[in-house]
Amino acid sequence: MEFLGFILFGISILIVLVSPEKECLAFGTFLLGTIICFGMFFIASWTSLLPYASY
Repeated sequence: MEFLGFILFGISILIVLVSPEKECLAFGTFLLGTIICFGMFFIASWTSLLPYASY
């Protein structure tokens, strides 16, 4: 999943470099990659937010 986030970030950079008029598409792919990264961080750190069996 981390690799998917990096791929999405790379695609968004390529979209901006190749065709700047598609900035909205680049922002969408960047936002999707960011949401995936935050989601993975939240899943990985869930047990540090609440002790085990407290939720």
